[in-house]
Amino acid sequence: MKNYSSEKLRTVSVLGHGSVGKTSFCDALLFSGGGSERLGSVDEGTSVFDYTAESREKKHSFGSSIANLDWNDHKINIIDTPGLADFHGETIGAISASDLAILLIDGKDGVEVGSYKTWNFAKDASLPVFVYVSRVDRENAAFDRVLEQAREMFNKHIIPVVFPVMDGDTFTGVVNAITGKAEDAEGKEIPVPEAAKEQMEIYRMQLVEEAAEADEELMETFFANETLTEDELKRGIKLAVKNRGLFPLYCGTSIPPVGQKFVLDAVVEYSPSPLEATPAEVLDGDPVVPDPSGPFVARAFSTKHDKHVGDMVYLKILRGSAEGSHEAINVTRHQTERLGNYYYMNGASREDASKMVAGDVIAVAKLKNTITNDVLCDKSHQEKLVPIAFPNPVYRAAIRAKKRGDEDKMGAGLHKLGSMDPTFITRNETNIGQTTVNGMGELHLMTMLARLKELSGVEAELFKPRIAYQETITKKASGAYKHKKQSGGRGQYGHVLMRIEPKPRGEGYEFASEVSGGNVPTKYIPAVEKGVVEAMHKGPISGSEVIDVKAIVTDGSSHAVDSSDMAFKLAASKCFQNLMMEAGPILLEPIMSLEITVPDDYMGDVMGDVNSRRGKIQGMEARGGFQVIKAAVPQAELYQYTSSLRSLTQARGSFTQSFSHYEATPRDIQKKIMDDYRKDEE
Repeated sequence: MKNYSSEKLRTVSVLGHGSVGKTSFCDALLFSGGGSERLGSVDEGTSVFDYTAESREKKHSFGSSIANLDWNDHKINIIDTPGLADFHGETIGAISASDLAILLIDGKDGVEVGSYKTWNFAKDASLPVFVYVSRVDRENAAFDRVLEQAREMFNKHIIPVVFPVMDGDTFTGVVNAITGKAEDAEGKEIPVPEAAKEQMEIYRMQLVEEAAEADEELMETFFANETLTEDELKRGIKLAVKNRGLFPLYCGTSIPPVGQKFVLDAVVEYSPSPLEATPAEVLDGDPVVPDPSGPFVARAFSTKHDKHVGDMVYLKILRGSAEGSHEAINVTRHQTERLGNYYYMNGASREDASKMVAGDVIAVAKLKNTITNDVLCDKSHQEKLVPIAFPNPVYRAAIRAKKRGDEDKMGAGLHKLGSMDPTFITRNETNIGQTTVNGMGELHLMTMLARLKELSGVEAELFKPRIAYQETITKKASGAYKHKKQSGGRGQYGHVLMRIEPKPRGEGYEFASEVSGGNVPTKYIPAVEKGVVEAMHKGPISGSEVIDVKAIVTDGSSHAVDSSDMAFKLAASKCFQNLMMEAGPILLEPIMSLEITVPDDYMGDVMGDVNSRRGKIQGMEARGGFQVIKAAVPQAELYQYTSSLRSLTQARGSFTQSFSHYEATPRDIQKKIMDDYRKDEE
């Protein structure tokens, strides 16, 4: 492939709800632009973008994929992104590497939760957006309804550039309101139908007005002439798109490809070049301005495993250029890397690249220490960029190897997968004695299990994790315990009197001694405290950590021969355990804050389900045409919630969650947990 200057590069991420035809649209773009000799098909398993075995089997994208084409002497990188919320981490990574997003909306189903979510991802990144209405040939497709819905939910400045032509309920082609060109339902160029000319002029005038508002000079010209020239219109649209003041809307079909060439023309004409991109924010200092002649800066936005060459790290070149082998410093990990094997990707196939230039995306093999979100720079000019803000996991499960002895291999494999996917997090939770994996949903974790087997040969299984309960007390209690044991020779003797008191939530543990007169020798006081601390690691209700308690040793007795640190530690531990049961013990459970986004039709069912999980509705608000339910729900009630919400809303709902606080468990729940714990202990 020839080399392109930064001005001639465009990187486009294709976004949207699941199953709106993003991958088919990307294949149609690639084919229409000459980047592929045949039209790829998701259904037939020939898609350039859905090339993995898991994607072809499930007919869903489980990660982003890239291909490129040459259009009007520009290189366009197309990034197909997953629509399923379980894989939105890949979507956000792709957005960070893009100059433009194209948001797909189904011509029949309209704006859905995934449309709203991914629109906001682009908005948060200040990324220009084209809107594309797909499948306008479907029965019951309604372009006008979808247009109004998008304007209402997203932005009133969504203006059609390309619109469909209908003969009754039959789709007959598309018309470009700017160029005055048209294509029929097979994608062949035709004259603009008479019936479409009036609508074409209406949309064109709306675009002229939007373009004029982008620049004072253009506004003056518009007022003087009541129109703009072709060049003025293009300049105004490009400026409005760059500033997110205009969101051009296109439409068409993917099979057969109709309207894709209009989109490719628009990407070249109206999308900002990488040199016009917003400078990358740094943690300290001036932002990184995209300059092909500046010091080298690149960021890893995705990592994938290739069975032939190993890990492939996908980089967005933010500044500078490099040819051949290039040495860089990974400023995130303070390690040197040599970039010697780098490629342009077309789905699964790769093409050797001889040069890296600001604005391009490339895949680099054989990097030793670089993973997603790391930054590579010239050693002489090191920049610490603000990291890509990947979403927090919303689903947690415990994991174990099916085969004994595979634990170490499983741990190494999970670490590897986590380095490739920042939304997949493994934790060794010592407080519950389990290894847990955390991701964006049940499907996400099941996909990672399959990748674990492929990567390391380890078969693992998921199961319900324990909950990290905490225990505390609600009132004071006093008592004594004497540890006395004689078994021939030197015995064991430790005798303590103790008082325990509740402390305000969050103040932690405190130990004090009120012993006077030497009944408990000073040298044994640390052993008493050690016994208390050990007992607090295993509370009497569930075996969980005890918090926010003050323990005071008040008196006791000792034996000149038989007393020892061990004897006093055991006495203190047993005394504390007994006092806990007399001090009004309560079990505290973690409460999660949820934001659940659903269409209006499903709000009642979702709220009922939240209530059935002991959740508390804390508020509701309309947001972008959807209802956002805010709730506090015990973590113990959220296992497999992603699947439940998908079932309740026909996959049209999504949620985020974060830890909120600990709260006392209801008495009946506490009793059941205590009974189960005691059975297990027996």
